[in-house]
Amino acid sequence: MNVEIKKITAAETRNLRQLILRPHQNADELVYEDDDHSDSLHLGAYIVDELCGIASLYKHTLKDNTEKETWRLRGMATLEKYRGKGLGIILMNECISHVKEKNGAIFWCNARTTAEGFYEKFGMKRNGGVFTPEGLGEHIVML
Repeated sequence: MNVEIKKITAAETRNLRQLILRPHQNADELVYEDDDHSDSLHLGAYIVDELCGIASLYKHTLKDNTEKETWRLRGMATLEKYRGKGLGIILMNECISHVKEKNGAIFWCNARTTAEGFYEKFGMKRNGGVFTPEGLGEHIVML
């Protein structure tokens, strides 16, 4: 499978954000804080000309932490027909490379509990207990 990772705009992520992560919301409701900030990065995984996966990175501090070089992964999603084929791994590796390139000290995300094993493959660990954002199911913070 030939996958190309491209920098994309926040607007280009919203259809997949809605389709995969938040089907109960409209795509225009999925504008995340700092989507258009100059530090933010949005990546798209393409197979031929189809956007198959997305991931966004933000320079966001972690609650109760004073570290300034803290990066948050948000809105990571892969179309169902491409799951289990390594697309998420490619996106994660690109995100980790970006954080390292920016001298990031902490890399974190709010992960669905069902995705905990995926993030553990990259050395991330659960930080704190389970919480449930409205309409989104059980989540945990992973570092």
